[in-house]
Amino acid sequence: MPAAIARASHVFIAGLPRTGSTLTHRILNRSPEVRLAGETHFLGARTPFGRRTGYADRFAEAGDLQTDAGLERVVTAVYASRGKSFWSRFASAVDRGEFEHLLRDSDRSRRALFDAAMRAFAQGRPVAGDKTPEHIDAVPTLLSWFPEARVVHTFRDPRAIYISLRRKERAESLSEVGRVARRAGPLFDLYASTSLALRWRSMARRHRRYAAAYPGRYMLQRFEDLLADPEAAVKRMCEFIGIAFDPGMLEQVVHNSSYAPKKSGAGIDQSTAERWRDHLPKTTERWLSLLCGRELAAFGYER
Repeated sequence: MPAAIARASHVFIAGLPRTGSTLTHRILNRSPEVRLAGETHFLGARTPFGRRTGYADRFAEAGDLQTDAGLERVVTAVYASRGKSFWSRFASAVDRGEFEHLLRDSDRSRRALFDAAMRAFAQGRPVAGDKTPEHIDAVPTLLSWFPEARVVHTFRDPRAIYISLRRKERAESLSEVGRVARRAGPLFDLYASTSLALRWRSMARRHRRYAAAYPGRYMLQRFEDLLADPEAAVKRMCEFIGIAFDPGMLEQVVHNSSYAPKKSGAGIDQSTAERWRDHLPKTTERWLSLLCGRELAAFGYER
């Protein structure tokens, strides 16, 4: 009989946007053993011009954690967070004294700051972590910082990702350049679909590197598999993390769908997997299929 898998200390959900990370996050957080933070954006995301500043760098600018005065300034910066970020919600939900105590008892590193925030947010549940899509670029750092952690890489057909992104796009959220570009019509579609295809192919390559480098600590979760057989997929994640499966984890409300109101209906909507076929323009579908052809087949998607 195989030995039981040790329970993870942390779980990090990461991957391209619109790949089921929100659903995965909500499922795992229904386990009595898990409470993962939302999108902390603690580590920066890679861009063509380098690494964008994340909250780790912002808080480092507030003070030096190695000194008491600096630590106090960092905690003040955390609790001064405003807007819709995870950190503003954290400040309203977590007792400042508890968080500061965890930080003072640590080695006062960036890793410790991140861990203290996740642990305080977890409210005593043994498995902490977060769901930040761009942390897929930082998996080596995360697994170095937290040797008992697990990473769940959410993955999806790029054609479904593309139309999902477009349907969630709001004109008011676009920059002036973005609004002008959108009026370019087919040219914008060509640019946007090509950019996504290149990023998706890089995720496919990254998956192979991570799977080889971190066996037992990294797993790929296809969105389509989660929808097709939720119970089997969730049991597989639970085994990977080292937690017990709870049937309540499958009791979900449709949330953040591209095809439905923000919060509607109950259960996991299995039809979402193929719904992109009714909305994606045929020219864009053919272009994405051409650019991603070999990788589509490798990951079990029809070309």
